[in-house]
Amino acid sequence: MIARKKEIRILKDYFHKKESQLLVIHGRRRIGKTYLVDYMFGEFKEKHIFFKFTGSANLKSSIQIDYFLEAINEWFKERPTVEINEWHKAFIFLNKIIKSKKEKIVIFIDEVAWVDRNNKSGFLNAFAHFYNTYKEKNDNLLAILCGSNASWIKNKILKDSRGPLYHRVDKEIALKPFDLKETKQYLEEKNGFKVGDKNIPDIYMAIGGIAKYLDYLDPNLFMNENMNNLFFDINAPLYNEYESMFKSLFADKGSHYKKIINHLSTKRIGYTLKELETQLKIKRTSLQQHIDDLIDTGFIRGMNRFSQTSKDIRYMIIDSFVLFHHKWIKGISKNDLALYNSYYDTLLNEPSYKIWQGFAFEVLCISNIHLYLQARGIKQHIKHMGYWSYIAQNKAEKGAQIDILIEYENHTYDIVECKYYNKEFTINKDYADNLENKIDKFKETIKTKKYDLKLVMLSAYGTKDNAYSKGLVNQDITLSDILD
Repeated sequence: MIARKKEIRILKDYFHKKESQLLVIHGRRRIGKTYLVDYMFGEFKEKHIFFKFTGSANLKSSIQIDYFLEAINEWFKERPTVEINEWHKAFIFLNKIIKSKKEKIVIFIDEVAWVDRNNKSGFLNAFAHFYNTYKEKNDNLLAILCGSNASWIKNKILKDSRGPLYHRVDKEIALKPFDLKETKQYLEEKNGFKVGDKNIPDIYMAIGGIAKYLDYLDPNLFMNENMNNLFFDINAPLYNEYESMFKSLFADKGSHYKKIINHLSTKRIGYTLKELETQLKIKRTSLQQHIDDLIDTGFIRGMNRFSQTSKDIRYMIIDSFVLFHHKWIKGISKNDLALYNSYYDTLLNEPSYKIWQGFAFEVLCISNIHLYLQARGIKQHIKHMGYWSYIAQNKAEKGAQIDILIEYENHTYDIVECKYYNKEFTINKDYADNLENKIDKFKETIKTKKYDLKLVMLSAYGTKDNAYSKGLVNQDITLSDILD
């Protein structure tokens, strides 16, 4: 198991609790939730009983119950002697089987949102009654509810004050994609890749840190061949993944969420809630719920404007796979794929692709900001990460835009400039003037004379030392610094 040390520690700790516990695990499709639990309790050396049931999408309740009973027979070799066609009876049957057992029991219900999406057949109520009554008399149960639909889990289990499991969950685990450093480790240690640091963000910009997507990569092929096979072949496994992902997460409401994502993809720096409400003509309450769900699933992030209120939050896409899909996959038909030959190789040589990589690298840096902070070596507590802008008041002055501004304690600030080149980045006079203008304009907005402001260059191979960088760049951070 690579990169899931925190989650494994949590599962171990709750396994050893001296009372029955309920855990909830959620994370996007193909991120490795099921693998984590299977690995954890399949490899666990201490004596325990492991029962697993997986919900199935778009199946009626009677079939789901049949599959549940079949899973009970598979794990416990027990079949009911009377007909069971309701969930509460199914859990009564499960309780009869396990209540006499003394060893630790792990009950893992995967894709829980698929079992009874609208709770019409009473699954959640039946499970809650089973868990609560069992817990009162027994201390040997670890129940795990797991699913890809984070918004369903939050709304039906964690936040619904009238729901049967409200305040019953002992621990929530939100499984995130691998960060850039973990992706490198996964590719090298699990998949046997031998690649340089520059290849890691090239891969990450297309597929992010999703375990299953990384498993599609063949270590015997070059990266351009892998990208062609993943996206630009007639049978490419990730060509239809975007549609499948939204259907898995949001079912029949997927189109509402895609509408927001589609609009966010049209503007690099994103939109405020007010702009989205006006342009998409969606009611504020509904829009805010959709935004919250997209944040929970890790597709978007809100970036606050420095020293401003929440109304200035700009929402932007930070999921690398979603960005890649909208820029390079969305407009390609199956007919196009049948005609293309090594299309990704063509993209690599296009100026538009190199420009897009510069933007995608900045997004990558935002989603991996914790790695930047580690490399930066700042000990102060981070207070805020956001953006800042200044609109010129007349023709004599210039506006300014800072895309990544980090504020620490004690009026300490980083202006982070992200540059993605195949060699050292060279600051010329025009760019130096632009940077100095940003710094000067931002200084004017700081409401105290006591501050510490640093300009940090974050790039693939570093910034070339020349007359323009001297006295301007305070720290130069490279990919190697991030990935070491």
